[in-house]
Amino acid sequence: MAPQKWPVEYVLAMNLKRIRKDKRITEENLSRWAGLTVRAYRDIEEERYVPKLVVIVRLARALGCKLDDLIPLDEVE
Repeated sequence: MAPQKWPVEYVLAMNLKRIRKDKRITEENLSRWAGLTVRAYRDIEEERYVPKLVVIVRLARALGCKLDDLIPLDEVE
């Protein structure tokens, strides 16, 4: 049986929240470090916006994680 696949915006939002909370980083700090407004960052976490790849790369760098930690390709549809 194949693992369940999820929409990319859901997977990205859930992983951003989990990693950010695990590292005890506020939305305000992460958005600033990634060069985003707080509103833009919240739109990503609330699945209202799927950012361009360059923004996902900046978020991964700001969190100190890999792109695959944010969007594991085997989990998205």
